[in-house]
Amino acid sequence: MGRSVLIFTDLDGSLLDHDGYSYECARPALDRIRRLSVPLVFVTSKTRVEVERLQEKMGLREPFIPENGGGIFFPAGYRNFHIPGGVERGGKTLIPLGRSYPEIRRFFEERKTRFGVRGAGDLGVEELAEITGLTPEEARLAKQREFTEPFLDDGDAQLALLGEEARLEGLKITRGGRFHHLIGIGQDKGEAVKRALRIFRDNLGEEVLSIGIGDRPNDVTMLAAVDIPVLIPHPDGRYEDVDLPNLRKASCPGSRGWNEAVTGILDAQDP
Repeated sequence: MGRSVLIFTDLDGSLLDHDGYSYECARPALDRIRRLSVPLVFVTSKTRVEVERLQEKMGLREPFIPENGGGIFFPAGYRNFHIPGGVERGGKTLIPLGRSYPEIRRFFEERKTRFGVRGAGDLGVEELAEITGLTPEEARLAKQREFTEPFLDDGDAQLALLGEEARLEGLKITRGGRFHHLIGIGQDKGEAVKRALRIFRDNLGEEVLSIGIGDRPNDVTMLAAVDIPVLIPHPDGRYEDVDLPNLRKASCPGSRGWNEAVTGILDAQDP
């Protein structure tokens, strides 16, 4: 392969199937990535502990960006990288980018009744599991927030007004697959990816070919930050309205489309 490749990927609906959260159809591309030592950086709305559990299951030890760009976690001693601005958290080196969960939750608590919204902090483990299709144990991990509050609205919520109040407090609302997300105003997947890319380039001492894969509106800033953006369709075959240079569209949703897209790009780099 002519130059270093770095892959950033969303999880739910992209690497993981929307229903069932399986990555089975992506195994061929994942095995190839492992053989080539290509870093695979998860960029997701999932929590740190959810990602750690998934990485352990997949046999990965790579940086990751949880909770929609809330921070960048590097494994301890990762490739002997120098990581400016990093702090120790949970046995990893964290570059914090978002607001703390207690701050965000405090804002939400003060407004949830008035706006008819319910956050992850209001949902019991069983209810969250039922809404998301997660197991109760997975739902317990999903509730361990550090940077964001996912929430549901009742259909009549005045989200524009809530978003305006959030902006005045340095927060904003983004839209994910099943939930809205209340996050810090300077936080998004794209900014986190740009920061991670700089760290890789500075430590490797060379340019890298960056690939980004996602399917939802909150992935667009990530896709805009990479050399080759890949858009995965929704289960119904519909694509988000995205117009970016070099954009590629996978032909099918979830892990099957992810496998196809990554295989095609790697084939082009190493024919």
